[in-house]
Amino acid sequence: MIKEFKKIIGTQAYSTFLNMLKEIGPDARTHRISVVIAAILRFALSKLPAHCEEGTLAQALLSLEEEPYLVEEGSEESKMVFDLIEELCHEAGMSNLRVSSRGERYSTAESAIAEYVAWYNMPWEDY
Repeated sequence: MIKEFKKIIGTQAYSTFLNMLKEIGPDARTHRISVVIAAILRFALSKLPAHCEEGTLAQALLSLEEEPYLVEEGSEESKMVFDLIEELCHEAGMSNLRVSSRGERYSTAESAIAEYVAWYNMPWEDY
């Protein structure tokens, strides 16, 4: 997954993002680092052509952007992006799976994907 991601954003951008995640990620609160990861995914999205080959990470990013309900359905696209974020967390020395002070398990990847698909949502603007 990382290899394809590097092809999408370029080796230099990947290295920069990874260094940033290594620096701020391990101690970051999930609700904050998930927005950073979502922004990195948004950057990747901006580098994609309008149509991508089926079954690729590029296509998964586009699909989740266009059809955010795929996350709720546990689609292959959301699993691919989840796996990518899990790998990014590992590379950055961060834990994807976390436990709250109440003992509840949660995931940085799930939070980041939620931020990614809701990037332009502004509920205060709903009519």
